[in-house]
Amino acid sequence: MRYFLFILSVMVIIAACNPQPEVTPSKENMLRSKKWRITGGTITVKKPNGVDTNLKYLDYIDTCYSDDYLKFDSMYFGKSYTGSQKCNAADPEFQNFKWRLFNNDKSIDLYDGFNMIFAVTTSIEPYRFETLATSPEIKLDTIVGRLDTIPGFIKQFIVLDTIRELRYKRYPIPNFDLYGAEITEFSQLLFKVKFSFKTTRIDSTGFHAGAPNNFEPILVNDTADYFLTFSSF
Repeated sequence: MRYFLFILSVMVIIAACNPQPEVTPSKENMLRSKKWRITGGTITVKKPNGVDTNLKYLDYIDTCYSDDYLKFDSMYFGKSYTGSQKCNAADPEFQNFKWRLFNNDKSIDLYDGFNMIFAVTTSIEPYRFETLATSPEIKLDTIVGRLDTIPGFIKQFIVLDTIRELRYKRYPIPNFDLYGAEITEFSQLLFKVKFSFKTTRIDSTGFHAGAPNNFEPILVNDTADYFLTFSSF
């Protein structure tokens, strides 16, 4: 009997000295265990000249949306919560949405009520100024390269960047269904998503650079590319 108790004690000591390895929770359970807020990212859109530009996403959302967050519940339902800064006193506390992970947890769908995404529109506006600095020298450029002056020739039509201003305006996308967004850098602290949104933009290439010697810019179909960071708290 004593021999049996001795063996049992040794087994207990060995088990205590060899703890079981921690089990990493699944990505679904990581999502469910935290609250998630958009804390950074970029929107990539094309300028009127067709060149990509990266905009800081948080610069193009209304302040009252900045503390909104997501909660991923069981059975692939979720809630988008309004933070302490409400845009309207009548705004509900939350809005339901649905979600799912797939493609070996490398892709995510957020749909049927998801409403946390902002988009931007572009416009070209007259630019006004009161003072023009001339020191040490004035450097001017044109909107389109085809009107640039060839060395040795005199420019006949001057179209200056400085007399027009490119503006980006934000607007929320209500009930935006997001399908197949790519997930990267998934951890208990953050995850990042990549996706694209069909939109339109102003195009000033070719003969659409505007006055004095061109047609007005036109509206063309395009896509905006998002790369957003969700952080847990």
